[in-house]
Amino acid sequence: MVQSVPATRRAARAILSESTPGMEEDCLDRALLIITELVANAVKHAARLSPRAELTLVTDDHSLTIAVHDRDPHLPRVLPTPHPDAIGGRGLRLVRDLATEVGGILEIRSDPDHRGKAVRVSLPF
Repeated sequence: MVQSVPATRRAARAILSESTPGMEEDCLDRALLIITELVANAVKHAARLSPRAELTLVTDDHSLTIAVHDRDPHLPRVLPTPHPDAIGGRGLRLVRDLATEVGGILEIRSDPDHRGKAVRVSLPF
């Protein structure tokens, strides 16, 4: 399961490099960091109830939408500033901050049946 994070990052890099040739390298790096954090969160926190997660990448001329969906009903939340010595609690905060820096947004939505969720980030480029 741990291998799924780097493999997903490599696949996402290949897809985005091919499908969005005009995307600047800093935007690609930002997107890949967000993808890494979201997939790692799904692996770490949702895998027990949802051994599979789905990554969706949607682009148009000016934006990229990244979504990770799983079937764990627990909705994650952006935690307040963690203690400097804390090991975790920074992932969604980092994702939100990376998106906000460029005018993007982070959304967390429960499935209509409340048995899963999607964490979605929209980034302009």
